[in-house]
Amino acid sequence: MRLRCRTGLLSKISLLLAILLLSGLVFTGCRGAVGAVAKGWSGGTITGDILFIGSMKGELVAINITDGNRLWAVPIEEAGSGGGLLSCGPASTAVAIYGSPAVAGDLVYVGGYNGKIYTISINNLLSEDKYLNKSSPKTIVGSPVIAGDSIYIGSSDGRIYALDVKSRNEKWRFETGDKIWSTPAIDGDVLYIGSFDQKVYALDINDGSKKWEFETEGAIVATPLVDNNTVYIGSFDRYLYAVDAADGSLKWKFMAGNWFWAKPVVHNGVIYAGCLDGKVYAFDAESGGKLVEFDLGGQVSSSPVVVGNLVIVANQDGVVYALDTGNNQQRQLVNLEENVYAPLVSGMEKVYIHTDKDSLYEIDARTGAKRELNIKAE
Repeated sequence: MRLRCRTGLLSKISLLLAILLLSGLVFTGCRGAVGAVAKGWSGGTITGDILFIGSMKGELVAINITDGNRLWAVPIEEAGSGGGLLSCGPASTAVAIYGSPAVAGDLVYVGGYNGKIYTISINNLLSEDKYLNKSSPKTIVGSPVIAGDSIYIGSSDGRIYALDVKSRNEKWRFETGDKIWSTPAIDGDVLYIGSFDQKVYALDINDGSKKWEFETEGAIVATPLVDNNTVYIGSFDRYLYAVDAADGSLKWKFMAGNWFWAKPVVHNGVIYAGCLDGKVYAFDAESGGKLVEFDLGGQVSSSPVVVGNLVIVANQDGVVYALDTGNNQQRQLVNLEENVYAPLVSGMEKVYIHTDKDSLYEIDARTGAKRELNIKAE
């Protein structure tokens, strides 16, 4: 009973802090025709030589990663009710983007903090929008995921939605017991996602029917990693869990010194999981035995990436490390001196990092050479 009360208190504290974090990044004000910007921590998505990312000015930005130049930017805005010279009500307000964009064909999809999902055409740059839950819109924090002809996304209304890629009409919805900030993970015909109700759900992607649920003792915001018939996911109860993907039974768990927020990665049968206790833990994927831990000297909330035999990870203070999976040695690649909350994205041995200053950096995973890309308007 004491453990349940303690973990329940931790969940409440974590929820409060997370809400304060988001509310501290989201603000409005009187700025004339366009309202104040709501910040986010969007990661990037690479298709070919183009990186799509949500800026902290509320824009979907396309960047040519070859020359680092911005190709175009589409404002993601919420229409207001007022505006004008004598009115404090904004005619439109920029919408924060916390999740990474998803790309299908010539369309890019992003979830807005206002509870809408936006579709932007790469060719004509026209933007459309649609509430997930029009009767009671709630914030979207996680990223959309595309599989087949469907988009899957979670919402703070506690539901997971499946939408048609082209029409964005709803196919099905599944309701959990609390808000969802996690991004879905899809493996075959099964979707896995965590909720603030402290559970991990496995759903049939065709009709949304529940295959199983697994209960932890803390809220879950991490995105699951699915590998070799196992679901790996962290919780605010300080545990990293390995759950059988077929039936939801526990394989193993590990308690760290703080919450797990970031999505783990896997390489050569080893799970690497960053934690808010400032460490990255390496586990044998099958047994859960801890192989090594890396002390990064600062909280880790952004998801790492694997480049060759290196795990590239950034702590919240902006110090970027390369963890060598061969000899378990760590070395500092670069200190960006800006906070990092967004997930990292990689391509062609380069890693792209979006900071809290709305800067976008390209880091060479081998040498640490840094180049700043043009995410902002000239």
